[in-house]
Amino acid sequence: MLKTNLENSVLTLSLDRPAVANALNLEIYDAMHAALTKAQTQAEVKVVVIAGEGARAFCSGADLKEFSDQAPERAAHQRLTLLMRCFLQILDFPKPVIAVVQAPAVGAGLMLAALCDEILIADHTWVSLPEVKFDMPTPIGAAIVAARSNRSVSHRLVQLGERVTAVECGGVGLVDRVVPLAELASVCVQRADVLAQIPPYGFAINKKWMNREVRQQLVEAAEVAEAGHQRHK
Repeated sequence: MLKTNLENSVLTLSLDRPAVANALNLEIYDAMHAALTKAQTQAEVKVVVIAGEGARAFCSGADLKEFSDQAPERAAHQRLTLLMRCFLQILDFPKPVIAVVQAPAVGAGLMLAALCDEILIADHTWVSLPEVKFDMPTPIGAAIVAARSNRSVSHRLVQLGERVTAVECGGVGLVDRVVPLAELASVCVQRADVLAQIPPYGFAINKKWMNREVRQQLVEAAEVAEAGHQRHK
């Protein structure tokens, strides 16, 4: 499920499926879509925070068990459609979005965080894109990571499926702030307050312009991913 809380102009959306490491499923996708759609026109919402509940994971990625009653290519198409709706909505959201990563961000979980305007991460944790180890291409992950970091880290994540520590992420700009877990909530409040003070019109126009290339790459990457599903029918 997705927990929502609006306080001091900050809307917090918390992934809350701890039993499955906060894996993304239809319920979360739909709830997040509805919350962001509403928040886009709510004057009282100035900043959105995306967080994860529990110590196991910020988000472990898409729930691969969902749609298991369907043919594999159909299930893959369903997951891709939901994933892209979510990702493009976050990328296009006109207000500041902060990801607060308190535990590992894996697969689509890392992608979700990396599409936010700022990423705050606990210094003890790590991120990964393990898809390649399961012979699953991840052009979408590659496009998102490349927009935030250098080729070396992109190679480690995308082509080797390695874990990259929070500190390493901070060193190459993949995340914006690396802080002790105990300070993560307070730093989030501080950053949300700063972002909430920025006049919204200019921020929205700048964000749309800055994200134009990664948006196009995401659309192209989704087409490659869809074609890959078709080849494996």
